[in-house]
Amino acid sequence: MGRFGLAALCLACLLAAAVSAGAGHDREALFAALWTPAELASNPGEKKSGRVHEPDRSPPEATVAPELPPLPPALRGSLRRVDTHGDKRIALTFDLCELADQTSGYDGGVIDALRAANAKATLFVGGKWLRSHPLRAMQLMSDPLFEIGNHAWTHGNFGRLDDRDMVREIVWTQAEYAALRARLAVLARERGLPEAALDGVPAAPALFRFPYGRCRPEALALLADLGLAAVQWSLTTGDPDPLSTPERILRTTLERVRPGDIVIGHANGNGHGTAEALPALVAELRKRGYALVTVSELLAGGRPIAASDCYDGHPGDTAQYDAVFGDGTVHPRKKSGPRPTPQPASSSQVK
Repeated sequence: MGRFGLAALCLACLLAAAVSAGAGHDREALFAALWTPAELASNPGEKKSGRVHEPDRSPPEATVAPELPPLPPALRGSLRRVDTHGDKRIALTFDLCELADQTSGYDGGVIDALRAANAKATLFVGGKWLRSHPLRAMQLMSDPLFEIGNHAWTHGNFGRLDDRDMVREIVWTQAEYAALRARLAVLARERGLPEAALDGVPAAPALFRFPYGRCRPEALALLADLGLAAVQWSLTTGDPDPLSTPERILRTTLERVRPGDIVIGHANGNGHGTAEALPALVAELRKRGYALVTVSELLAGGRPIAASDCYDGHPGDTAQYDAVFGDGTVHPRKKSGPRPTPQPASSSQVK
């Protein structure tokens, strides 16, 4: 067996529990027992994001998180997509991030559309967002359709942060997730559910997405030592662009999608046209024979394709964000030019 075959096998071992648990009966029973349809229903008012006067850099109540085994050396890279050997499987992913000077929203329209279509997705969630939206976070954590990944505490830029701040961004988010999982356990007991009902909810996220799609070798090494796989993307919907429309999202995705893609969108109120595009997008993908799976399922079922850099369409392109966002945890106060907007990558650009 070659190096990549061993890497895929090791990754499958690391993620098998999350994959099987995500589809398990216990998690379905937990989800049904905890929430009513009315509680799950979206509220358009939750979508709005806002700024806070002073950046909130406070830590979570607990800063100790469950430990994960380090990743094997062959997986210490930026995972962009998966060679599925032609099997039409893709992973839809959505980011829910929140900066230190922001309270971002909850785009329930995205979640409603995924649930209505019974479509799996992986949600990369910031730690501060988890703390700001505890009820919605617990609903997402317990929903068997969704896999939760770490998206850093305050959306820090790992191209600029020092070692100490990188650790905080990662570990504080893991700790906040663990605290919410403990609250889920309390809710389950109150509903008379057995302790095993929570077995389907992973103890800690095993995936991480770098904010701004930005990293450096030291960040990749640190993340791998902490046991989290760095998941980039191979196809972007372009939904952070205020000019994005449902029609453009459909065209961009359907023209470029290919087996093994990891598709990125947003569900924190900063995605434009995403919720409106999803019903038609999911229907057309399935019509074309695509199965929608979580990132863990995608990685476990093929040969992960890794890069030594984190980028959008081509190596080095996300370095532009260093000058605009600095350490990334607050919005830029002064702009010397137009703010860069991620552009949809063509198939020929994706490596």
